[in-house]
Amino acid sequence: MENPGKTKPKKIHSLIDKVYSRTNLMLRWRRLRANRGKGGVDRVSIDDFAAVAEDELASLHEELRDGTYRPLPVRRVYIPKRGKPGERRPFGIPAIRDRICQQALKNRLEPILEPVFNDCSYGYRPGRSTHDALRKIWLELQAGYGWVVDADLRDYFGSVSHEALIDMVAEHISDGRVLRLVRQFLTAGYLEKGQWFPTNRGTPQGGVISPLLANLYLTPFDDAMTQRGYRLTRYADDWVILCRTRDEAERALQEAQEVLTELGLALHPAKTRIVQSPGDSNSWVTS
Repeated sequence: MENPGKTKPKKIHSLIDKVYSRTNLMLRWRRLRANRGKGGVDRVSIDDFAAVAEDELASLHEELRDGTYRPLPVRRVYIPKRGKPGERRPFGIPAIRDRICQQALKNRLEPILEPVFNDCSYGYRPGRSTHDALRKIWLELQAGYGWVVDADLRDYFGSVSHEALIDMVAEHISDGRVLRLVRQFLTAGYLEKGQWFPTNRGTPQGGVISPLLANLYLTPFDDAMTQRGYRLTRYADDWVILCRTRDEAERALQEAQEVLTELGLALHPAKTRIVQSPGDSNSWVTS
């Protein structure tokens, strides 16, 4: 569903040459080097790569230009879930050269996809922050929208349909080599305890390009709910809808579930609830 408030961007037909340009790759490497980070399955560290960066970037440029580039599987580790003591989530660490390539691709895709995104989306977007999302929610609570649908998606990053996601990218970019590159990142698989596992669904958590693709996949949900008049605020896969009455909140939850089902996604029943603000906009109580 399209958001009537958006200006539909022009479809891009040729993009791959801008992805593999030497300048783009070099700038992405410099940014990655400044941010540091660990190496992937090839165990090549930032410092290791730096010692041969000129040759590696030239090789990456040629592989992307010639269509021979193949990303390595990511190295899977488990990290604590923020705000959820005792719980861990999978996290994929790409090889350095693959991280550079993902960053180079994201650098070209982001200006094209940003105009497509709904204003209710705040996560991992330039110029937007958690504080912006919280301010929007606070203002809506102050305006009398005291019933809150507080939702959690079940295994969102592991549930995304690759075919549906590629189709969404293809609505805005017709360059087949770029679409192939996106598919390669999605299907590269992961290595855990020395064993390779395929990734037939989902977007790789830890991948540079994953948040951008995740936002694109949930844009039809954003558009559907806001077009129906609901006050939706989404930050990555976390979202809330603020309503004036419990009946409206229950209706919003039902309609959200229907839209998400069309996307092949499901709400987490144990972590989705309707709560009422007790008058203090900084906390909610279970109703």
